[in-house]
Amino acid sequence: MLQRLGNAPYLLLAGAAFFWGGNAVAGKFLAGSLPPVTISFTRLAIGVLIMSPVIIRLFKHERDALREHFRLLLFLAITGVISFNLLIYWAVNYTTAINATLLNSTSPLFIFLLSALLLGEKMELKYWVSMAISLLGVLVVITHGSFERMLGLHFNIGDLIMVLAVISWALYSIYIKKISGKLPSLAIFGFTLALGFLLMIPAAAIELSVFSVGSVNLAEWSALFYIGIFPSICSFLLWNRGVAMIGPSKASISLNLIPVFGTVFAFFILGEVITVPQVIGGCLVFIGVFITSFSKKKSVQIAEEA
Repeated sequence: MLQRLGNAPYLLLAGAAFFWGGNAVAGKFLAGSLPPVTISFTRLAIGVLIMSPVIIRLFKHERDALREHFRLLLFLAITGVISFNLLIYWAVNYTTAINATLLNSTSPLFIFLLSALLLGEKMELKYWVSMAISLLGVLVVITHGSFERMLGLHFNIGDLIMVLAVISWALYSIYIKKISGKLPSLAIFGFTLALGFLLMIPAAAIELSVFSVGSVNLAEWSALFYIGIFPSICSFLLWNRGVAMIGPSKASISLNLIPVFGTVFAFFILGEVITVPQVIGGCLVFIGVFITSFSKKKSVQIAEEA
């Protein structure tokens, strides 16, 4: 049974999106009890504790590679492991989990945009059109469909923080290409997880000396273990397995499931109301990402035929 599941790529990818979809919801649930840095630090501590046997073994075998690529691994730890999730847990203090997951779904478009700006990659007109459609969807979400807010640039601070989180993830996704093939993917994951944890120790100590912690009961610990195990470890392992089986182009479409699962979780667990602007904005974001995914897959097929 487990072997059969391990050879079902789309089921694996759906599982990864399912767990990632609950990340912002769990962060929103914890926002009333714990400050964001502490949430992020606890998440990393749980992840490192579980992965420590693997990280120690990888350190013994990949010590020279770690030393050679330390600066890049440190950058990846700061952008992908620390900043992305920390900004999510900070953002949900001011915005809804539904908004957070909808805005998170724009990450593929920011990856394309920053690749063009930072790496000089050429973008076809289709990509710019898809970017414009999705950014319009983002504006509809963060302004609640109000043209007055849009024209007056009145945005929710939590939504803006979430946009920064997406940009951070895009930077991580772009620069991880530079180290892919030089280190095993599991080593990159383990080393960046460990580096992120070490960097967060002083930050968490400073935060706890300034901000008080609310009541942390069984429900809060359950949420902490959820984000420490499922979005932080299980999703990455499921995603890597699925991508290895069908390739990144086909796998990327499954990322569109994240806001779907996130919205469902927020509705049933947090009781958040799904609004018309969120539906309209989410559809625009989905259309933009779909155009990008379709164009990317088509370009890959053309390259292969050539």
